[in-house]
Amino acid sequence: MTVIDVHLNRKGVNSIEVSAREVPVDAGSDLRIRFENHGSPTHATIRTQNGQAFTDFFHENIFVDGVIEIAIPIRESSGDGIFTLDIITGYGARTTRVKVVVSKACPIVCEDPEIIVVEESLLKRSPPLLALIPCILACIIYLIWLSFRGALLAPVDAFATALIVLLLLAGVVTACRSPESF
Repeated sequence: MTVIDVHLNRKGVNSIEVSAREVPVDAGSDLRIRFENHGSPTHATIRTQNGQAFTDFFHENIFVDGVIEIAIPIRESSGDGIFTLDIITGYGARTTRVKVVVSKACPIVCEDPEIIVVEESLLKRSPPLLALIPCILACIIYLIWLSFRGALLAPVDAFATALIVLLLLAGVVTACRSPESF
């Protein structure tokens, strides 16, 4: 929570004095403006014309007789940025600007010493021998098929091709699903 002190009528009629020209505030918190009137009761206006990305506050006209505090909520969903607040007295005769710097609050990370995260080894292992058997069978059938191609076994070409592809796919799927390969 950030507080801005605004003194009215301290140096003269409708005078405005602010405690800071630039105020930091965290997203999700309130910006509090404390008015203190040192003279006769007066009207003051607070407005923002470029703060829609940070707050729902737009304009408020207040009657200040003594000390009054106003809270301007800053959205938690707002990011980092800057907007201005105009403080006006004397029905527009005097205006003072305050720059509000909004920053996203850093989350507090609570480290629990009892929780230990063990990283797994990402080393590539060779696939198990069982996963390689279908691939080896597919290669042997392919070599036999190549040696007899164009001979008496020509009508069996489609069957041999399908068998080779299925065996190769079975080997690849087995190798990929094997828990030892991870």
